Amino acid sequence: MATGGPRPGRTMMRTLVVLGVLVLTGIVVALARPASPGGDPVEPAWVDTLPEPAATSDMQEGIAVGLFFEEEGGTWESYLWEAARTGATHVSIVARLAMHDVRATEVRSSPGMTPSDDELRDAIRHAHALGLEVLFFPIVWLEHRETGEWRGRIVTNDLDAWFDSYRDHLVHWAQIADEEGVALFSVGSELGSLERHTDRWLAVIDAVRAEFDGELMYSANWDHYHRTTFWDAVDYIGVTGYYELAPRDGDIPGVDGLVEAWAPVEASLAAVAERHDRPVVITEIGYVSQTDAARYPWNYTLTGDVDLRAQRDLYEAMFRALDGEPWLGGVYVWNWFGDGGVDDDGYTPRGKPAEHVVRHWFGGPP
Repeated sequence: MATGGPRPGRTMMRTLVVLGVLVLTGIVVALARPASPGGDPVEPAWVDTLPEPAATSDMQEGIAVGLFFEEEGGTWESYLWEAARTGATHVSIVARLAMHDVRATEVRSSPGMTPSDDELRDAIRHAHALGLEVLFFPIVWLEHRETGEWRGRIVTNDLDAWFDSYRDHLVHWAQIADEEGVALFSVGSELGSLERHTDRWLAVIDAVRAEFDGELMYSANWDHYHRTTFWDAVDYIGVTGYYELAPRDGDIPGVDGLVEAWAPVEASLAAVAERHDRPVVITEIGYVSQTDAARYPWNYTLTGDVDLRAQRDLYEAMFRALDGEPWLGGVYVWNWFGDGGVDDDGYTPRGKPAEHVVRHWFGGPP
């Protein structure tokens, strides 16, 4: 595996840049950082009942922060600061590429959706100044979707043109990531219908490796990773962890039942890690704060009453189930954004009981 460090000759420049950003970040945080919902969260008594995490000195304990939106609750600068406060060691900086629809022949940058080079460099430097290692995580976003369509079902009309455009964007970002000392780079996420084109993916991976000295991963969907054909070409097996942990009809189990529901998932992930001699990184895992989150963790359009306990239980079960697993290389919480707080029914743990669970397992301050 590659080391993930900056190339020789860039160390001094990066050090000066990071020191400058650190000073600036301290000023911004002190004077302008929006408060977390309700202020800094006070640790409730129930946190004392959580088991102590296993020692995970080499685990990627990560939070995902997207560069494709700004909400009233904060900006990516404040989200990065709060992510570091959870005790996270890593941040997944998420950048979108646009695609008109599932049949389009190219991916492209889109104003307001795709970060500029300067924005990307600024975010990486902020993360480093806060002591966070960076996973650069590009995703493809469909601007127009029919029912059932998403990036996992792309059926482009010109496979050559699509992969050429995709590779060109990734190579450009790989150059920036390498110059900024990024540790990890994902070459794609949840592109299930395209994963069978092994030779094309190997060409993309080779092109990125030619520009980037860090470690590479690909992120397969939770129900598709056993079909991915190019795991041996990357350093980590990435999986998005939106496993359905409760029956669609019937009672939703409590924490102990959710931990049991993880058992077959763990066995499957352990098997793929052993088969390819690669650690597994859960590149996205998150739950909306709604009652049905255990049934449909993948459904970002889910609507229902706010259920903070359901989200909290799912996070606790996930950490308990995965804690100390030798095949696990990391976990990235999806994701830190928006207002959060007790009235929010979305994925973010920000300002909710689930945030305390994340802090507990990541070792952050109460």
